[in-house]
Amino acid sequence: MSYSSNQISVTMPQEDVVEVIDLLKQIKEKMPFLTGVKPEQRKRLPKMDKRNYSFVQDVETAIKNDASILPSYVSPEEMSKDLKLYEQLEELLAPLAYLYDHVRDTQMLAGSEAYSNALMVYNMIKAANKAGLPGANSLYNQLKGRFDRSNTTATDEVSNN
Repeated sequence: MSYSSNQISVTMPQEDVVEVIDLLKQIKEKMPFLTGVKPEQRKRLPKMDKRNYSFVQDVETAIKNDASILPSYVSPEEMSKDLKLYEQLEELLAPLAYLYDHVRDTQMLAGSEAYSNALMVYNMIKAANKAGLPGANSLYNQLKGRFDRSNTTATDEVSNN
């Protein structure tokens, strides 16, 4: 991306940020049953996918028709509730993923533009310092520590740009 590229030029009013956060809280409140899964649980849990979804539906239908062969500790009602919740959450995943991806991409773009501009300004200050322009030295000394190899892990090669 070139330094002059400006694909986004907007800020959100703080009251909109607060309102969006409140709306997200309201969404969470509508789903008090949401839970987290630890990484080791995530690995161990049998996963529902398109192939076994129809199998689960077939089993649900079969036991609704004749649950007499099931032991008492197997609850067809609980299985039906789990399947219904799975289906309901599946409906929510696409719009949530869309929203998350677009928020994340917009944040990345805004950050990239801000960082690219900061690098451009830093290089201008560096050049001004090298040319001996008054005031440039103090600005350069204030900012150059970010690129000092002994302080950072050489993530930015500004001096070569």
